[in-house]
Amino acid sequence: MSSYTHLSPEWQQWIVENLARGCQAQTLVQTMIAKGFDAMFANAMVFHFSSNLAQTPPDAAVPTRQLP
Repeated sequence: MSSYTHLSPEWQQWIVENLARGCQAQTLVQTMIAKGFDAMFANAMVFHFSSNLAQTPPDAAVPTRQLP
C-alpha cells in the first residue's frame, strides 16, 4: 500500500489549527499515519508547521477545525 506524501491545503490548515489549540505534535502525526500518510512525511510536515507556529504572535488565535 502506498502512503500519501502530498499535503492538501485542508490538511495544512488542520495541522496549524490543532497545533495552535495545543494538541501534541505526536498525536497529529499518529492521526495522519492512521489516515494513510507516510510516517516520515507526516513527522516532517508537523515539525514544519510547529516551527512556523512558534514564530506566530500569540494573539493570532486560530479557531478549531475538524479533520479533513
